[in-house]
Amino acid sequence: MDNKPPECFACDPRARGVRIDISPQKSVVLPHEHFVYAEFAADDQIDLLKLIFVTHEVVLTGNLLRRIENAIVNRDLSWLCARPEKFRVKDSDRPFITNLVIRVLEQPASAAQKPSD
Repeated sequence: MDNKPPECFACDPRARGVRIDISPQKSVVLPHEHFVYAEFAADDQIDLLKLIFVTHEVVLTGNLLRRIENAIVNRDLSWLCARPEKFRVKDSDRPFITNLVIRVLEQPASAAQKPSD
């Protein structure tokens, strides 16, 4: 029997992008070259990490998310997913993502339209 707690992220120094599992049936892959910036905030109970890419915003909530921020900055981050709180191991030193929201950023009208010649 496997007692290892489920992971919420993975790193690979050869990764060229981040696969984000939205559900078991749906995922999005965002290239590292499209990463713009990260925004981290923490309080006593929960961490919030926003990852901004050229076309998408990914918002993570959970615990110990600073390690995920470092992984994206170092371009090591290769995979993300959220897990139900019941799978979180208390006093663990591993990041745990309880909620993941991804949204498409609106493109400027000029970029969305091709010029006609």
